[in-house]
Amino acid sequence: MPQEIEAKYKVDSFARVRRRLREAGGVYLGTVLQTDLYHDTPGRRLLGSDCGVRIRRTRCLHRPPGGAGRRDTRALLTYKGPAQPDRRAKIRNEVQTRLDDAAAVSAVFEALGLEPTLTLQKRRATWRLGRCLVELDELPVLGRFVEIESSGTEHIESARGKLGLSETPPITDHYVRMAMRACKRLGGGCRELTFSNCNACGRNGSA
Repeated sequence: MPQEIEAKYKVDSFARVRRRLREAGGVYLGTVLQTDLYHDTPGRRLLGSDCGVRIRRTRCLHRPPGGAGRRDTRALLTYKGPAQPDRRAKIRNEVQTRLDDAAAVSAVFEALGLEPTLTLQKRRATWRLGRCLVELDELPVLGRFVEIESSGTEHIESARGKLGLSETPPITDHYVRMAMRACKRLGGGCRELTFSNCNACGRNGSA
């Protein structure tokens, strides 16, 4: 099964990271808005076993001049398995496929007992740095994160040093569990962490 190898770091601002990316020869690939819908059993069996099923919709916000042509904008279905123990990065089995009808797949999941549990939105600016993809993620309530993905932890550690994140500890948790904890701390049962929804209730800040 294909594996995802990535590391995530919490930052207060992207300014220094962007500067380091340019200095290191990073290439800006564009910015998108991702809206992720997660499904789980009523007892949250997938979350409890550190697995996830996600339907992702993506909308382009900015494409650099002379950048690549039109991307595949179909929804993306992703299954992620439990993370393997590693202090430097998070390593998980991952299977993905494009969807022609995301709403139909969501309806099938519900019929099978996998109910919609969380809608989570992020603005994601993507850079390529050597053999790594560097994502600058901004999420409602949770704040800003730098995510580095590559085929090996040695490439991630190299990019981490170039970006000035060597002293920043990696976050081992994933956005879904962080979002659910944040909602609980804020005293609500919100299951829709989108920019518009969090702006409306005045909670669009770092929890």
